[in-house]
Amino acid sequence: MSFRSHFKMNNIQRKIVFYVIVITIPLFLVTLYVVQERVSRELKKSESRQARLINMNTLKNVQDFLNKTSSFTAKASYMITASPHHYERIFPFLKQNIQQDPALFGSALALEPSGPLKKTYCKYFYRAHDSIKEKWLMPPEYDYPTLSWYSVVKDSRKPVWSEPYFDKGGGEVYMSTYSYPVFDLHNRFLGVVTADVELNTLSQKIQRLSKENNEFMFLVSQNGFLLSHPNQDFNLRQNIFKYAEFIHSQTLKKAAADMEHGKSGVYRVQLPDGKYTLYTMYIEQTAWSIGIFLKDSVLFQPLNQLRTYLILIMIADLILILIMVLLISNQLKKKVAEEASVKNEFAMARRIQQQFLPKKGEVEEKNFTLSGVMLPAREVGGDFYGYEIRNKKLIFYVGDVSGKGVPASLFMMASQMLIKDALEEKPDPAYVLDKVNRKLSEISTTGMFATLIIGVIDLEKRELVYSVAGHPPFMICGLGAVYSPVTQFAPPVAVFADQLYQNERIELDKDSIIVAFSDGVSEAENKQKVLYGTGRIAQVLQESAGLKCQEIKDKLLKDIHQYTAGQEQSDDLTVVVVQI
Repeated sequence: MSFRSHFKMNNIQRKIVFYVIVITIPLFLVTLYVVQERVSRELKKSESRQARLINMNTLKNVQDFLNKTSSFTAKASYMITASPHHYERIFPFLKQNIQQDPALFGSALALEPSGPLKKTYCKYFYRAHDSIKEKWLMPPEYDYPTLSWYSVVKDSRKPVWSEPYFDKGGGEVYMSTYSYPVFDLHNRFLGVVTADVELNTLSQKIQRLSKENNEFMFLVSQNGFLLSHPNQDFNLRQNIFKYAEFIHSQTLKKAAADMEHGKSGVYRVQLPDGKYTLYTMYIEQTAWSIGIFLKDSVLFQPLNQLRTYLILIMIADLILILIMVLLISNQLKKKVAEEASVKNEFAMARRIQQQFLPKKGEVEEKNFTLSGVMLPAREVGGDFYGYEIRNKKLIFYVGDVSGKGVPASLFMMASQMLIKDALEEKPDPAYVLDKVNRKLSEISTTGMFATLIIGVIDLEKRELVYSVAGHPPFMICGLGAVYSPVTQFAPPVAVFADQLYQNERIELDKDSIIVAFSDGVSEAENKQKVLYGTGRIAQVLQESAGLKCQEIKDKLLKDIHQYTAGQEQSDDLTVVVVQI
């Protein structure tokens, strides 16, 4: 009797059990479903960012390989420029580079027959087994002045990588040639110095990268020829369209067409062994494109594991709720008090974070006006911005920390303090990014990173100096046109500790308007999950002629809220508008 009486429920407890069964459990199931979907979206974004970092690292490896192999040609060109009539002095230098670099197949010096030296002259050094051989490549058997690796450089007067070709009469292999123009001190064209990469060597390099990163990788020329592919039936034999037909993929055909036009993109492709996400990237220095397939089952493996864990947790929690309902009823008041305390702490955290943002979001001076705002997606966020006026220069910056919530806000505050310290030392955008990157790489152990843009405007010279670290390119509105001057891409800070950032400069027209923003603006989604995009930002700016900074900012935010009507804000929103 004592055992039964110990577990006998009173009326209040019976009502609690009833509400748990009738109301709480269904609500709990719905809540778990919503949490799973929300976490799934966030994890997908995180995995996509990680995939983009892998792709950037792969692209950097390929670019470093090509740059390393061809860099000696510039020095050889300068050696001839200094003493054109002693051009033969560079031959030991060319042979030395072939001996030292296994990736380099050959190198030639070709002189312009109608140039100042007035010589038809082309001497070629190339690798043959374990020795370096040389030969003459002279017309009419080898009419080098008419070949594209020579004529294109002569016409453009710029170094260039050639389209793949079989070097009949020369190296007798499939290769691509990097040709560097040679000029005399009067800027007259003398000829070219070349660096040849055998395509088999380049293909093997790329496929080694593929194995290291568990990726499926291919490289195509400007006309779609497969310079590297793991399938030997297609490697250096077919073009990408033939491979797309082989696997019956219309999506890959679309991606191949975009690659021919120098476009980068992300595509979902069905291969024989499963679904893949294809990332394509254009290599500007060669006009080639690289494609990287990441298998969805590997890329989204953490997401699938999360779903399994959530289902197991849901079942366990349902059982636990029924067992612990009596204890929960006794602890209800305590839980309410704890939740109120947590809310107060979040509110305090938000107030502390706001103190790190500028106290004045609107500034109007004689020679400039500025308007900025940061709207967090949660109680605290990872976006930030700031500005300083120093020595007749306006310094502004916008940042976006990966992730959200308290960890992102802490990382944000650390980033902002490092920026302010670096600016005190030297108000130079590239210097500031270099220092912030090193410091954050030293202290960050969580894999978090931040995108940044830092600009310094000389208010007297109307000159903008800026540097970008993985951040969405800012826009400039002036003389009736809207454009982004950003031409260099660099990764976010706290990704590569040894990354060095570069400055870019641009002259500003009178009444120019600069608009910087975080990816929460361009990636805001409507009900159909379509991104707001930079095109709509540019359209709003075009429609804002004659408006003040604050009015432009308010117009942009209003348009975003109308576009995402009914949708929860999924990311922090930051906008900074400067008018000179």
